[in-house]
Amino acid sequence: MADYKQIIALYSELVEQPNKDFGWAKGLDNAKAHGYSSEWIKTLPLEVWDYCAAVGNPFSLGDINEGETIIDLGCGAGVDLLVSALKVGERGRAIGVDITPKMVEKSRYHASLAGFHNVEVLQSSFDNIDIEDESVDVVISNGAINLTACKESVFSEIYRVLKPEGRLMFADMIDLSEIKDESCSASQSSCCSSKEEDWANCVAGTLRKEELITMLQKAGFTNVECVDINHYTTSETTRGATFRATKIPSTKVREDYWNNIFNTKEYTQVLWHQKTPEISLKQIETYSEQDDFIIDVGCGASLLVDELIAKGYQNIFLLDTSKEPLDIVKKRLGEKADLPVYINSDIVNYTPKLQFKLWHDRAMFHFLSNKQDRIRYFDVLKESLLPDGIAVINTFAVGGETECAGLNITQYDSRTIAEELPSGLSLINSEDFMHVTPRNAEQKYSSFFIKRV
Repeated sequence: MADYKQIIALYSELVEQPNKDFGWAKGLDNAKAHGYSSEWIKTLPLEVWDYCAAVGNPFSLGDINEGETIIDLGCGAGVDLLVSALKVGERGRAIGVDITPKMVEKSRYHASLAGFHNVEVLQSSFDNIDIEDESVDVVISNGAINLTACKESVFSEIYRVLKPEGRLMFADMIDLSEIKDESCSASQSSCCSSKEEDWANCVAGTLRKEELITMLQKAGFTNVECVDINHYTTSETTRGATFRATKIPSTKVREDYWNNIFNTKEYTQVLWHQKTPEISLKQIETYSEQDDFIIDVGCGASLLVDELIAKGYQNIFLLDTSKEPLDIVKKRLGEKADLPVYINSDIVNYTPKLQFKLWHDRAMFHFLSNKQDRIRYFDVLKESLLPDGIAVINTFAVGGETECAGLNITQYDSRTIAEELPSGLSLINSEDFMHVTPRNAEQKYSSFFIKRV
């Protein structure tokens, strides 16, 4: 684990003694060696550059536009943060984040010294930042992510705060050694090291280029690339490198992911498949009649629609982000394929054209890890329901599965689901049940019955 006390102690010492030799390059010469603009150097107070411990130049990785919001993770004394403030201008916003209290103070002081009013500095860990979902255009970092114990959590947090099409541009140390401890896999290596290794000096915790790229891709980023490996070093096995990546919209991620699932797997063998959807059928029959309008959200290729048609339901709407399962259902229904209405749309993009008596969600809501997506889900739900209409939402129960189809999920109980509900929707009942997979394993589920009031 990273020794944060050691890290804070070292960087507190750097605040007090910026000219001390810590064993790695810093200062104005270091900034020039990484290609920092002479215009920035002339514009910012000269003393700021004493603290430049850059391991690369994140500003070389893409444009930063006037009026944008940018976060600098590990802003230190504020060198890159103030450059960011220059780039986004008075209409923009530059936010620094650092765990070292003295660095936070120094960064705020430097922002004031430079006369910037568009700078904010937060003392915070990198995996729990007090910033709204999808509110940031660019995240930069310079030699700081490798200091964190679990980089997966950091990349997940960066993904959360970035807007769709937002950019991540960072410089960090990478490990160039040929052999790594095989007991420490790519998914674990950011979270383990021997006590003798030195986190604060960017040796322990430093990953190989390929490991960082894999982590970024798993976090949901696209266009991930290591752009450059430079001259900067902190040991015989480390070098500075620059990386960039883009956050693609969560709706596009879901569409591509589920298209691939239904293109590559037999739908009757996936773990969420039900040979006889008895529980869902009972839920729908309890709260609706055959001539009511009902919508099955995230329907997949479920056999539920077949059963509903057989029981005389006339107004069935099937919604899924992926076109592939809808095509499977059409083919399977044959002559009855024209009875349901098919809606190929992600739920957060769906605009209902009519209202339904019943909303059924077999197992989709628990995949929505983004808070804004969940807010939009319930906005659409409320808009879709008739007055006194009922929504039935099924999720993995607390104490049950933590992932499904290779994706992380969120478990819910009555308290946590109620916390998600906006005004106008009320939880009226909940039940637990076991889903038996095609492999005869049991999975714990909870059903939540929600009324529009």
